[in-house]
Amino acid sequence: MIKMIIYLIALAVFLTQCFIMLFVYFNQRKPYKRALMNAYQSHTPVDEFFYFILIPCLNEEKVIQNTLNNVLKLPGQKQIIVIDDDSIDDTLIKVHQVDGPISIVERKLPNARTGKGDSLNYAMPTIQTFIRQHNLDPKNCIVGVIDADGVLSNNSILKLNDAFSNERNDAVQLRVKMKSPLKVLQTFQDIEFFTINHLTQLFRANLNAVALCGNGQFFRYSSITKKLGTTPWGNALLEDYELTLRMELKGLHIAYIADAYVDQEALRNVKKLVIQRARWSQGGFNCWKYMKQIIQSKKMSLSQKFDSYFFFFQPVLNLLADFSIIYLTIRFVFKHINNPEFLFVVLIALAIIGLFFGIIFTIIYMQELKLSDRAKLIINRGDIFNIKFHVHNILFSIGLISYIYIVLFFSLIIAIYHLISHQTTWNKTQRI
Repeated sequence: MIKMIIYLIALAVFLTQCFIMLFVYFNQRKPYKRALMNAYQSHTPVDEFFYFILIPCLNEEKVIQNTLNNVLKLPGQKQIIVIDDDSIDDTLIKVHQVDGPISIVERKLPNARTGKGDSLNYAMPTIQTFIRQHNLDPKNCIVGVIDADGVLSNNSILKLNDAFSNERNDAVQLRVKMKSPLKVLQTFQDIEFFTINHLTQLFRANLNAVALCGNGQFFRYSSITKKLGTTPWGNALLEDYELTLRMELKGLHIAYIADAYVDQEALRNVKKLVIQRARWSQGGFNCWKYMKQIIQSKKMSLSQKFDSYFFFFQPVLNLLADFSIIYLTIRFVFKHINNPEFLFVVLIALAIIGLFFGIIFTIIYMQELKLSDRAKLIINRGDIFNIKFHVHNILFSIGLISYIYIVLFFSLIIAIYHLISHQTTWNKTQRI
């Protein structure tokens, strides 16, 4: 009975999430189309703000030059700060080969490789010194973070300028997309980020609860250092969400940009995906330490608190639901094992029903790609490879979206094991 109740609660939560995302999609479709028509227009002078672009690196020789060249070609005033976390490959050599406003901050063991948050905090004194030496106005200084494989869309600075011209915005998160998703697993990640996470962020924007991502986050130097000091990031494995909570607890506002995005590489095998999501899950559990502050906070709104509570408890609910599904499925199979025709028909019917939302979000994804392509927003042609889906790719992608929870079940188990065993360090995912 308890297992059935858990399953029904999880199902109700899942259906509610899906219908909310569909409502957001249809509600925002027309405004989004209008915004894309003006994707390269800005009401703010291009040099209104000075950008510090932080790029944390650990063995990034394969991708760093492409990332640097992309940022350098963008308009506006900028200083790129590469934070090398004691790389043992040719990352630094590759960086030195690129000309432009680039600074290098080096960390060495044993004080290196202590987490992305520590790495980013290590660059903050460099920014402070640069601002003072060049007599910059801290209110007009923007700090951004992109991954070493991150590539910003050509209109990113224009849209960021417009967002930060509104003094209410203390931080901004760009939309995230996967780079040239050729394989089915990469396509799943692209649908997840470019469509599902995008719709979630749009809904969160209505709750004033936009979450920062590890890639494509930007904040106003003056307001963040005033409220959080010069070490704003924490040591959670999910440092981006921890920074989100820290900002919300101080009453800072985060906005979301839907019509500019940052590209990043998708993982190519299931093992790396499971390990990555286990790290993210453990990072989410790390953030439970803020629960008491959130409950007692007078600055966080009720909607922000609700979003945080849901973020904290959803993995637990998912884990319990997964166990319930496994138990109920096995029980159902054994109960009807002597009636194989009925068993086969029911299981096939349930499997087809389970594909429904996978089909819906795949269709939305393809529509989003077409809209972005028409607006000339696409960074490279490989990003819209999936506009012309082959039938087998469509079917596999739909199946993966619909049943990815089976794979990610193992991520939750790994995350909980690491928490219990007090393992807090992870090996970085290697570039291919």
